[in-house]
Amino acid sequence: MNFLYDLLGVPFGYVMRFIYDLVQNYGVAIVLFTIFSKALLFPINYKTQKSSAKMQRLNPKLKELRKKYEKDPQKLQEAQMALYQEEGVNPGASCLPMFLQFFLLFGILAVVYKPLTHVMGYGSDVITNTINMMAEQFPAIAEKFKAGDLREELYIMEAFKQNPDAFNVAGFNNSDVTGFLDNYKLFGIDLGVTPNIKDISNFGLWILPFISGILQLISTIYSQYVMKKKNPDQPQNMGCMNIMLYGMPIFSIWLAFSVPAGVGFYWACSSLVSLLIQIGLNNYFTPERVEKMCEKDNEKMRKKYAEGKKSFSQRMLEAQGQAAAQMNNTSSRNADTEGMSKKEKNEYESQRIKEARKRMAEKYGDEYSDE
Repeated sequence: MNFLYDLLGVPFGYVMRFIYDLVQNYGVAIVLFTIFSKALLFPINYKTQKSSAKMQRLNPKLKELRKKYEKDPQKLQEAQMALYQEEGVNPGASCLPMFLQFFLLFGILAVVYKPLTHVMGYGSDVITNTINMMAEQFPAIAEKFKAGDLREELYIMEAFKQNPDAFNVAGFNNSDVTGFLDNYKLFGIDLGVTPNIKDISNFGLWILPFISGILQLISTIYSQYVMKKKNPDQPQNMGCMNIMLYGMPIFSIWLAFSVPAGVGFYWACSSLVSLLIQIGLNNYFTPERVEKMCEKDNEKMRKKYAEGKKSFSQRMLEAQGQAAAQMNNTSSRNADTEGMSKKEKNEYESQRIKEARKRMAEKYGDEYSDE
């Protein structure tokens, strides 16, 4: 897992270092870096939202199919796949964008959790030597993390503020780190300090974890509201799912009190920007606009079919449909050939193959011959 953080953190690190050198304030740099990362992920969010909107458009038709084939799951699956192909909708289209978004988050988090590496440019050897020194000089802080912990550098900065003179490590420039920590602030709040829930003396520092959790909670409530509005027939009692959705903001608040405020501030910024993007996309994908998009996509699909071309989504849908049909055909074929001789079975299989070839030829406008 750390390999992904290191691999993806490097390109994002260059961006963060450029932003920090430009503004010379880590808090402002976090805000700009969050906007950059969300802008980078926006095309993925757009495609995911578009796919979801197209799927919601089919809900009335899917409801009719479920009612029609209530007692025949195989027929229902075939009818659903036929509907997806006809409308050019891939029910699994949102999986890949979500995976890519999750994949890129490794690099974004690496930058936020490793400022000494990605903002100050320290190499892994300097960080390792510093961690080894901390085990002797700062055992209480060193006990907080294990080897490979993503928060190592945040704990190093915490220890440095307690006793800068103890950091007599080759390659570790005390004056540069001191200057960086002087800029590691926002509105006078030291983002390198870990908030204490029992200490409210620094209200700005203390309130940051709650702001982060509240923004996540608002985002969750809004998502649930939109989902219920667009899918009123969806079961409302989600049980454990609701506990997880509404429990995460609370967990986030608790977690933000265990890491330096810079991390909690990033979570707050990320939640706010994500919420604004979510609201914007939901307002953009109106039923009328989605209908026009579907008509346009279907026209493109028909042209590609006429040219013999297929999109990735179409190939996926056909593969899924063929797999479902094959399973159904296998069951049907076993029932039809029961009691036949070997010769009769061969003739039966040969006839089915010819019929399948004829259907494919008719579908794509090709010539067909029994030969």
